[in-house]
Amino acid sequence: MNDATHPNGRETGSDAASSLGYPRFEKLEDGALVTESALAEVFGKHPVSIRRAVERGELPPPVRLMGKPVWTAGAIRRHLDLRLKEAAKEAEFLDRAAQEHLNR
Repeated sequence: MNDATHPNGRETGSDAASSLGYPRFEKLEDGALVTESALAEVFGKHPVSIRRAVERGELPPPVRLMGKPVWTAGAIRRHLDLRLKEAAKEAEFLDRAAQEHLNR
């Protein structure tokens, strides 16, 4: 990976996201490696926000590659798909419970 470095030391891009001017995340192949800084750019957040999202379980834990946290695009998609399915099930359960309560 060739992360560029900003004069203040912050990473500014990666091979996974910079080759075509930061393509949309959904265009990345499942095996594409995504750095923390690239993921931050995808979500329009600071890399610290990405770390906090991992701590909260909102994003999957990264693996370390050459000392830097990375994900595959597929791992992120699978994690988000699972969370969305779980949220849909919970919403359906709550809707049924509310309907049952109203019908009493």
